[in-house]
Amino acid sequence: MDKLIFLLFCWLGLSAYSQDTAPSINNPKDVRGNYWQQEVNYDINVRLDIYENTLDGFVKLQYINHSTDTIRFIWLHLWPNAYKNDETAFSDQLLENGRTDFYFSNPEQRGYINHLDFRINGIIAVIENHPEFIDIIKLILPQALAPGKDVQISTPFHEKLPFAFSGTGYNNHAYQITHWFPQPAVYDQTGWHPMPRLDQGGSYSEFGNFDVHITVPTNYVIATTGNLQDQDEKKLLDHFPRPPDAEIHQPLLIKKSRNSGLGHQQMMKLKEKANPDTALVTKTLHYIQENSTGFSWFASRNFMVDHDTIRLASGRIIDAYSYYTTKGQALWQNSLSFIKKAVRFYSDRLGEFPYNSVTAVETSTEPHSANAYPSISYLSSMTALSLDLSIEHSLGIYWLQNIIGPDGRRFPWMSEGVTAYYDFCYLKLQYPGFPMRLPAYSDMNLSRFFPSRWPENPDIPVVEELAKIKLDQPIMTASDSFSTTNYRFIAYSKTGMWMRQLKDSTGSIIFDSCMQAYFRIWKFKHPDPGDFEAIFNKVDEKKTSKQFALLYKTGFLTPEWRYKKIQPVFLFSARNPEKVDYMGIAPAAGYNLYDQLMVGMVIHNYNLPSNHLQFLLTPLFAIGSKQLNGIGRISYSWYPDHSIQKLELGIGGSRFSTMSGTDSNGNRIFGGFEKIVPFIRLTPKNKTPRSTIEKWMEFKIFGIGEKAFNYVVKSTDSTNVFPSAQKYVQRYLNQLTFHIEDYRKLYPYDVQLQFQQGSEFYRINLCSHYFFNYSAGGGMGVRFFAAKFGYIGESNSEKAFDTSPFQPKLTASRGYLNEDYTYSDYFIGRSEFTGFASQQIMMKDGSLKIRTDIFQDLQGRSDNWITAINFNTSLPTEILPKIIPLRIFLDIGTYAGAWTPNPPTSKFLYVSGLQLSLLKGLINIYAPLIYSSDFSNNLKTVPEENTFWKKVSFSIDIQDFDFKKK
Repeated sequence: MDKLIFLLFCWLGLSAYSQDTAPSINNPKDVRGNYWQQEVNYDINVRLDIYENTLDGFVKLQYINHSTDTIRFIWLHLWPNAYKNDETAFSDQLLENGRTDFYFSNPEQRGYINHLDFRINGIIAVIENHPEFIDIIKLILPQALAPGKDVQISTPFHEKLPFAFSGTGYNNHAYQITHWFPQPAVYDQTGWHPMPRLDQGGSYSEFGNFDVHITVPTNYVIATTGNLQDQDEKKLLDHFPRPPDAEIHQPLLIKKSRNSGLGHQQMMKLKEKANPDTALVTKTLHYIQENSTGFSWFASRNFMVDHDTIRLASGRIIDAYSYYTTKGQALWQNSLSFIKKAVRFYSDRLGEFPYNSVTAVETSTEPHSANAYPSISYLSSMTALSLDLSIEHSLGIYWLQNIIGPDGRRFPWMSEGVTAYYDFCYLKLQYPGFPMRLPAYSDMNLSRFFPSRWPENPDIPVVEELAKIKLDQPIMTASDSFSTTNYRFIAYSKTGMWMRQLKDSTGSIIFDSCMQAYFRIWKFKHPDPGDFEAIFNKVDEKKTSKQFALLYKTGFLTPEWRYKKIQPVFLFSARNPEKVDYMGIAPAAGYNLYDQLMVGMVIHNYNLPSNHLQFLLTPLFAIGSKQLNGIGRISYSWYPDHSIQKLELGIGGSRFSTMSGTDSNGNRIFGGFEKIVPFIRLTPKNKTPRSTIEKWMEFKIFGIGEKAFNYVVKSTDSTNVFPSAQKYVQRYLNQLTFHIEDYRKLYPYDVQLQFQQGSEFYRINLCSHYFFNYSAGGGMGVRFFAAKFGYIGESNSEKAFDTSPFQPKLTASRGYLNEDYTYSDYFIGRSEFTGFASQQIMMKDGSLKIRTDIFQDLQGRSDNWITAINFNTSLPTEILPKIIPLRIFLDIGTYAGAWTPNPPTSKFLYVSGLQLSLLKGLINIYAPLIYSSDFSNNLKTVPEENTFWKKVSFSIDIQDFDFKKK
């Protein structure tokens, strides 16, 4: 009895606590007193033409003015016109985000909507185009629409579907139909929200009811937002999975020919030959959906269907559908169980799923994607794990973007970011060991490469790195204003981290009750950030207001911590809750002809987030030279808040052998270099986070020591010449560089101006690159180079000889004779006259890719000026498959000596041939085929050098590898 009383008191205490912590608000007017929202109801009839990839339809919509304002016009979204040409906001954003597929698409792959004839209450409507966007129009109302009144709008429409570039269109006999009909923009308390269609943009639409009739060929299966009203079709879906109907082939054959580039007349001839008894057999299906911001549907003749029901906690039963192809059958066999888990998860955490059906559809157009629309999602995955997580995430978007309807364009964090928090909760619930795994990319456990406590959320180190280097943006940033990186890691991941902090600051019980109140109050309505915050402020405004203030700030969510200790770890690492700073250790190896195999280790502290002080040391013991070589670098970086993005001060160095020989005593001796390079680099801040332009200026001082050989005769009666090693000879070079580049995907370029000064000379170098993209893929790269050389003090023949390695020249430079005078390139052998290593060159100066080692007068060397232009182009895929990275190059140059009386060469020298680029341009092989007579005439005099293989050269361009361009 005593135990019973004790348990009863505990239960009463818990009940009282729960009631006290729940927000005492029940509708939007408790949060925002003047709240109202518009309503739009649709009646649509549409027919799909699989021959022409078009839609023909008629839409009637009822626009109800629930606002307190009198409305005189309505902004309408005609988002299919976003695919009309390459001058739309959609096309521009794809280019900014690094995609050129739509920009270079052919007219058959573009899309549009036309044949519009708007009537308002039966009266022909006046239309005005948006001044900037072709996918928005203004519908002028013939009479002002007073509060509480409604207006009937109707129009036929014809839509040419685009190829499935982003969310809508056709691909491989399948159709994804989203944002396909004229739809009014949202009008709320802040005014109208007309917005162009974007790939990275989010959505914002009015709630309403949909009554839709869709006509498709009978052998097509449809997955939709709405509830199917046709009982016969429902019975048909319940008999899946089954192979697609094999009797109706003609439409697919015609469609394939259409996509292969047949003209309209050819297309119509094929269409006429189609069997009318099969090609014209269609069905019309009826769907109804209430309280929805849109209506999307997907059609394919290859769909297989799984169907089951889900019993919710209230006892209500809803339908669950999974549509997939035979290709995805093995992966999608458990998709219904994933849907059920996710529906129950969000129903428990936020509130019960309000629609009567939930659907997931497989897409093969993107390797990893999850696009959520009202009660239906279109997604793809590579593993069962990623499919589970993708279904869960897309269902979260149902709750937080489609059931609750915030402005996804202005406030992506309210849908994608809050869902990211629940992604983490679901992950911890379903996959407790997940922190040691990489989501969506692999099911392989990678813990052996990382420390024992990898952060629970693998995105945390990247989010903190963006804050550390001050390239982040506030969470409260609009979708189209985020950089692509920040959209992924700020709008999603950082918001999820912020939500966890909000939960920790309020406590789990209060947090969950607030989120459930948020869902209950704003279901089928349009909350803004203030509405979301107001719910939490009802509990503890003083505590939560500080947390919500972080939405408007950049930087760390919590103060950056200082490290307790340094702990070694294999390979690399990221910080963990123990606040340990890691020092990475990994094996390293190198090779050149003189040092031969070199073995050692890499020791570094390159972590995420990065340290202000960073170091990398690679000591290497050389088996051949028996000496300690290697490279090293240490730097300190500042990230000011204003016009400077980064200021870096540091010093680097390296040491390797460059030659070897045997002295008169039979001892193996080595020459080489060692260098110390202090530097300072300043990187200005870009004006906009979405800019792809990068600028920097850098000053370096090269302190270089070089050890060469003296060659002596052992005795007076001997003809044998033996090398003897010299001591290191020191020299310096000052170098100031200004660099600007735009690593945009379309027509990227860079320009670099460099000033160099040694003890006896100066050089000014100008080098630029430009890439012309081809519409069919690939492109042509253009490089321009010019250099001016001069002497410090008066010139003489001895000074000219001593400075010859520093003088610019037209033909390709080598490691020999110290032409790589800053030792910035990587050579297998720098002192070779014969053999494979002697054929290595570097992309420096004029870069005419022909070897003229034995003809000094043909190199185009000048102690005045040179200029050159280099072209290389990919080959059409009709000539050579894309998988073979073969290119054509052409180099043309001239120099000061060619314009003097009795010049040693023609005024212009040229070389053309084939270029094989391997490992994304890391290694390039050049075979000259056509070149100036100056070269051919001289090469004929040395037949042993005039063979094809002797003229082939190669470069190893590690120093030029740029991850932003790959």
